[in-house]
Amino acid sequence: MKSLMMTLAGCCAAAGAFAQSANLKVVEMQGHLSPVAIRITFPNGASRDAMLVGITSPIRDVYLTHHFVARTDGGASERSFWFDAIASIRGTNNLRTLNDDFIVTLKNGSQIRVMFAAFHDTAGGACTGEPSEERFTCDVLMVRNQDDSLEKVDLRKVQSVDFLGVARKDRANNAMFDPWRFSPFTGEKLQ
Repeated sequence: MKSLMMTLAGCCAAAGAFAQSANLKVVEMQGHLSPVAIRITFPNGASRDAMLVGITSPIRDVYLTHHFVARTDGGASERSFWFDAIASIRGTNNLRTLNDDFIVTLKNGSQIRVMFAAFHDTAGGACTGEPSEERFTCDVLMVRNQDDSLEKVDLRKVQSVDFLGVARKDRANNAMFDPWRFSPFTGEKLQ
């Protein structure tokens, strides 16, 4: 019985360590923090909160973790927007072609008309090209839900995405959802 208890304790400790190491961390890149908390509003008016982990395309599992790359100036230029500097993305559910534009509003109030960019293997896998097929277009949000699941959300199927700010964190830099009062990883009471 004692060895069974020790085995179970070891398994539980190992499972806890795996869950903690797999948790999303708040990390910095060039002075910008990610992930950010977002509110996704769907065309039917329903909304939900999540954490934006990255931007990807429908066929990729790799994603950009700190910035959103889009084409500006009618598709002639490329611009990168840090997640923590964006206030909202609107108008993506009205797009009909790969070259239609939508609005990115920054936290400083400026609004920029943009079009989606696309992944191209020749560019080192970066989202820097002009879309030639929908499957390569960087129009998918990789989000973490409160139940710890990862989900791909197609920007073309949402009315808006409001960026609520950098995710809260516990003392170990684990990203925390706003409703959480205690860290499931460190046990500390969150502020």
